[in-house]
Amino acid sequence: MRENFYRSGLFLVAFLLLSQIALAQAAGEVTEGELKVDHGQVNWSDHTITATGSGAPDLKAPNVAVARLGAERVAKMDALRNIMEVLKGVRIDSEITVESEMVTSSKMRSKIQGVIRNFKVLKTKYYSDGGVDLVVQVSLDGQLAGTFVKAGAKEADLPAQGQAKNTGMIIDARGLKALPALSPKILDEDGKVVYSAEYLSQEALENSGVVAYFRDIKAAKKDDRVAPNALVIKALKLGEGSKTNIVLSNADAAKFRDPAANLKYLAAGKVVLVID
Repeated sequence: MRENFYRSGLFLVAFLLLSQIALAQAAGEVTEGELKVDHGQVNWSDHTITATGSGAPDLKAPNVAVARLGAERVAKMDALRNIMEVLKGVRIDSEITVESEMVTSSKMRSKIQGVIRNFKVLKTKYYSDGGVDLVVQVSLDGQLAGTFVKAGAKEADLPAQGQAKNTGMIIDARGLKALPALSPKILDEDGKVVYSAEYLSQEALENSGVVAYFRDIKAAKKDDRVAPNALVIKALKLGEGSKTNIVLSNADAAKFRDPAANLKYLAAGKVVLVID
């Protein structure tokens, strides 16, 4: 009886999480991860990880209130583990994942754990016997972005004269099978970087990250990050040996270096990649 009760509860949490995912995908957002109740998922359009946590009551607790407090602590720890599991698979750039960074640095692992403990609880389901299910979320921006990505070294190189013609940039990389990452690079045909985290201010990096990802170009154009007048550029190919770096034609890459253009919006991270 109790097992069936918890299965029903977990189904409700799963339905809620999957409903959120379906809505995101319908809006053209980019999500990835296993659609499991006991796991979670990355949303690369709004830079969040959503996960679940469950806590069963202590059957020896003196009353339901005490059982619920204990179950909530367990649910939060379970959610924290699930966030960490999802975060391990996040790509920082074309070569490095969060997991590889944690393996090589125990200090890095401790710092990450400290940051993700501040997750936000989106939904809480309480059961009559004291059990608790949670849906939680943590942002990939803010402290996490500053932990994994370095910004600002080339911000001063961006052309800043005159009136800006655009409010953001959309790079259409559909058909290339590009994978999302925290710190992708945009290259010209000679392999020279025309846009990366180094062009962002530290504030912009922590506020919104390097790029956002969408699957639908109409949804991308409506996003506050680049609206209302985004410059749209078609990507040429993926960088050599990379699934995250994008190559532009030299003609399009030149638009990033036009001395007559005001491209300071790039320093604010107003860039969207549209991928498959």
